Amino acid sequence: MLCDVWEPSDVWTGISDQSRRKKLQNKLNQRAYRRRRKQPIVDCDDHDLSLSAPGQDSILPTLLGGCALIRCPQRLSLAQSRVKEVYEGYSLHAPRPSALHVLVRLRVLAALAHNAAAMGFPPQGLCRDDFISPYNLSGPLELENFDLTTPGRESLRPTHLQRTVLHHPWIDLFPFPVFRDNVLLAMESGLVDDDQLCADILEAKDEDLAGRPSLIVWGQSWDCMAWEANEAFFRKWGFLTRGCPEMLEATNHWRSKRGERRIIYEV
Repeated sequence: MLCDVWEPSDVWTGISDQSRRKKLQNKLNQRAYRRRRKQPIVDCDDHDLSLSAPGQDSILPTLLGGCALIRCPQRLSLAQSRVKEVYEGYSLHAPRPSALHVLVRLRVLAALAHNAAAMGFPPQGLCRDDFISPYNLSGPLELENFDLTTPGRESLRPTHLQRTVLHHPWIDLFPFPVFRDNVLLAMESGLVDDDQLCADILEAKDEDLAGRPSLIVWGQSWDCMAWEANEAFFRKWGFLTRGCPEMLEATNHWRSKRGERRIIYEV
């Protein structure tokens, strides 16, 4: 971001006035955003993930697509290696049992990446920690393929808070408007570390997810009824679903299909 500081008055460090500091940060982020849009689009992945398997080409783009959302380089590298392992097992028709848990996370990543594409978010930058939501930028919003008029996609339309609270765009990608607002409010008040929330939802680890907060996607990425949260998610992050009964309703819908008891949580 230093290359976007053009004059001494652009430096926001040391400014105690929160309103003025945010205004300067927003100005610098707008400059950085416009500069990145002029640059050639490059893949955030620096590793060679070129794999080939006859008849199995369709799954790889889906699995790799979600990796663009991982901001931490170490976690990104881990997810990429998991993609390779899962894909190789899938190609050989010999998937490891633990791969199921990895696929759950990769499916969430792919769903959010799909929403990002539908919303016209530029792919170059979603994996960058310093990237700012396009909704936070002043002036005309120029997003490619921006079409949320399709029936059912209204859930992805930005709220007032999304336009006014500075944040990383990964929060914009969930089809739960109240949940998104709750996350932003909790971040503003210091109740939530969005890096920890991001890790719980998106980090792809080769381990049992039963005891860890997790989301699952069973259908269309923009359809709130296609999503499910496990019990650990409600125990740790349930307060973020207050006023958002859709997530609990969708969760219990899928649990009922499996004959599991409903989750009781006051939303």
